[in-house]
Amino acid sequence: MKKARIRKLLKRYMLPALALLLIAAFFILGKSREQTEFPALYPRDGVLDARAVDFSGGVYHLVNSWDYYPGQLLSPAVFSDPAAAPMKDNDAPLNITKGTWRLRIQAQPNTYLTLCSYSIDYSTRIFVNGKEVRSIGYVSDDPAQAIPKVRYVTLPLYFDASGETEILYQYANYMHKDGGFIQNTLISTPENIDEYQRGLALNAMLISGGLLMLFFYFLFCAAFQKNREYAALALCCLVIALRNQFFSVQHLLPAAVSFYIEYRLVILDVSWIPLSTVFLLTAFFPQSAGKRPLLAFAGLCFVLSALHFILDTHDLVLLCHICYYACLPFALWFLLRLFRAFRRQRPSAPECIALLAILFFTFMLIREGLATGSNSAVNHFGITPLAMLVCILLLAIVNNERISRQMAQLREARQRNELLLQMNATNNDFLRTVAHELKTPLTVISGYAQLIERQMQRDQISEKTPERLETIHSEAERLAEMVSQLMDYTYGQAKTAEMTAVSIDGLFRSAAAIMTPVCEKKQNVLTFHSDSVSRIHGNAELLLQVLINLIVNASRHTDSGRITVKAADAEGFVSFTVSDTGSGIAPEDAPHIFEKGYSTDDGRGLGLAICADTVRLHGGTLTLLETSEHGTRFGFTIPKEEEA
Repeated sequence: MKKARIRKLLKRYMLPALALLLIAAFFILGKSREQTEFPALYPRDGVLDARAVDFSGGVYHLVNSWDYYPGQLLSPAVFSDPAAAPMKDNDAPLNITKGTWRLRIQAQPNTYLTLCSYSIDYSTRIFVNGKEVRSIGYVSDDPAQAIPKVRYVTLPLYFDASGETEILYQYANYMHKDGGFIQNTLISTPENIDEYQRGLALNAMLISGGLLMLFFYFLFCAAFQKNREYAALALCCLVIALRNQFFSVQHLLPAAVSFYIEYRLVILDVSWIPLSTVFLLTAFFPQSAGKRPLLAFAGLCFVLSALHFILDTHDLVLLCHICYYACLPFALWFLLRLFRAFRRQRPSAPECIALLAILFFTFMLIREGLATGSNSAVNHFGITPLAMLVCILLLAIVNNERISRQMAQLREARQRNELLLQMNATNNDFLRTVAHELKTPLTVISGYAQLIERQMQRDQISEKTPERLETIHSEAERLAEMVSQLMDYTYGQAKTAEMTAVSIDGLFRSAAAIMTPVCEKKQNVLTFHSDSVSRIHGNAELLLQVLINLIVNASRHTDSGRITVKAADAEGFVSFTVSDTGSGIAPEDAPHIFEKGYSTDDGRGLGLAICADTVRLHGGTLTLLETSEHGTRFGFTIPKEEEA
């Protein structure tokens, strides 16, 4: 039994598990193209000596140890005379609205290298060897003229015969209190940087683009199926897909969108990550979400979202932190209610998987929240998209399992309804047949009774009156037998029979004592023979009734013949046969003899139906083994006691 259950579970979950592994392997393969760990190069006193570095071997992390000139937008010309160069202040805070960064790199002469990183928040101008090579937004001393923008930057460098290159960054930041620092910068050969960026683009398109496609899929499922789980999954897919700025800003948003709107959307998206996670929890575990707390949380989300477009940009990061902290009490409240519900009712396997998936994503979310601000790579790319993808795949499997169960229950309900309709139609036909059968003796009884009543009123008793009274008596007995069989059939279906060990010899002795006189009236010889030493599992009274009904039918169609009842061992069962030497059953009647209300003579068509149902109740089957003009043989099986 246990092995069969394991095989059933394997068949049920093998294909979904293989599909999940295939999808995970596909995304992990795409993720593996994005390099994340790099050896570090440390500049000293604003100079990076990379002449001994073999850049063909890989990509390097250029640590932010550049010369810093806070509060000044310096051009390359001011550094032409080292004696007149301004004083640097590398220990100054990074929350100054404008400034200049300078770095000199020494490498092998006549070589090409490439830098890549995000631009400085929130507008940047780049000079290489005294020439302006890139401008992101517009850098200005006047906040009204400055145009903010943040973009991913690829900066080619050529080292001439001198082997030295000067890089100058000017920045202006009037929309946020923090900023002005050099982002995570990578340096290597153009080929290596190109390979790294292709991996970066593949990962962004694969994961964020895949999440965006899942958003549309879940959105359609939620719209058509009115399913809250799919709606929550769609929300999470959209929020996490837009978390990667390399995907959302570089490739998704139109270039003409104002950076002020772009910035607010980015902060709003990051703020919605914990909010959507709480909605995901309440959608998959509605028993954890009370109506009032959920409405309060939804109202809070609406207010916080509106504030992202009302407050000044300097306050948006603080508002983002408030969103994270505001989720904490609601999440703890919902989890507390959920664990209380689990104490009352043990969770199912899909519920455990769903809860673990959400908790795993929550752990990754907390990890990202702790790294935000201190890790520029996390700031722009995030570490939750891949975790969200794994979580969504698990939750989608859980939701599909729930829907499959609901569909199976719906199919079972439909089948039950169809069966009830069929049973109702059968019962109607059966009742019409029974009504017709009951009407016949009632008509005879009523007719003769009225005739005798009129004769008695006229004092003209006929010599046929005793014969007519006998007819009334016989028809009344026949009617009583019909009612008795109907009651036996009706109540026999409703009650539960008590099953015990039954002796075959004892069953045969009881049947012989009852039926031998009945068979002798028609000069039939009734014999019993048992080759089995086993005991059967059943109800002795019901099994005795089966034998009596079969013997009565055999005797009714047999004159001066033999009726034989046998029992023999079979694998796990005892096989019983009841045979006679009577007239047999017509071929056209044989397929219908077990149907309720069907009769080949003047019977009621209930005896064999009762026998078949009784044998079926015992776990066996009653069949017509053979019939001809030389006799009929019925057989049925009953489980042995040790096999029950």
